[in-house]
Amino acid sequence: MLVALCAVIFGLGFITAIATSSTARLKSPLERVVTRTLLSKPPGSSPGSVKDGASRTERVIQIDDRDLMTKAQCEALPYGDWRRQAYDNIQSILLAEGHGAQNFPCIYATAGFKQNQHRFLFMHSADPEQPSNIRLIANALRAYYPLSHSLGQNTSLLLVHPPSADCSSVEEYRHKFWAVLRSLRLCDLEAWPKDIPTKTDASEWTFCFDGVPWFLAALTPAHKQRQSRRAENFTIAVQPKWVFNKLFKTPETRERAVQAVRKLMPAYDQIEISPDLAAYGSKGSTEAHQYYLLDENETAHCPFGDLDLK
Repeated sequence: MLVALCAVIFGLGFITAIATSSTARLKSPLERVVTRTLLSKPPGSSPGSVKDGASRTERVIQIDDRDLMTKAQCEALPYGDWRRQAYDNIQSILLAEGHGAQNFPCIYATAGFKQNQHRFLFMHSADPEQPSNIRLIANALRAYYPLSHSLGQNTSLLLVHPPSADCSSVEEYRHKFWAVLRSLRLCDLEAWPKDIPTKTDASEWTFCFDGVPWFLAALTPAHKQRQSRRAENFTIAVQPKWVFNKLFKTPETRERAVQAVRKLMPAYDQIEISPDLAAYGSKGSTEAHQYYLLDENETAHCPFGDLDLK
């Protein structure tokens, strides 16, 4: 639950528009992959119509949990491996290791780590938009969701990227973060849930993939003041929304959970708590503003009004 508290419809017409457009206007290699996949689908089929069986082989990604690493697997990596170094950094953050280290505000993230409820996914390259990385994430999300129920209430999936010399600012990482979500949406063959708005500025919007609503939080090496959003490697913490069902079961339990986190934040961050951290569905708020917090108390707007639209 890394900083989770510090916390469209993909219709047939859109598929047709992608499938019939020229490759010259596509923006990325991933979009070309998705286009070929959609073109291979039977006429009249839709993203939500892909079923188990032969037609499932048309998916860009197959379900496979071999890349979801446990604590023990991470700790078995050699010390010179960048993955081990990234894991050690995350461990030091969550366990408040090191001279003068403060307790990480999200006590639920720390509990999940200690209880081996988190899973770690290491990217193929430092470029978050690389098609192989997007396929890796999509595959991992499909595999992680059914597994998450058996892992525990404080589970998170951490998407960890190698060190990069290309990104140096909070703003650059913001664009990378949203490019990942946009790319995931492009290769999602499931319909966007009908009860969740597609407009990212809607108060009840939340990111969905494979028909599942998720909460995400980005951590970058560029964050300096907001230490609760800092990691040595660009990392995206992902949680299925079901984890909040018990924690936020009643207004009273939600308030206790939120306050348990917020009381630790003043000593951890060198900036006041972001005003964008609000309860899901609150008027004038949107989770799109919570996923990626800036290193100052200004709203980091989503560059896409709707992840399905050009």
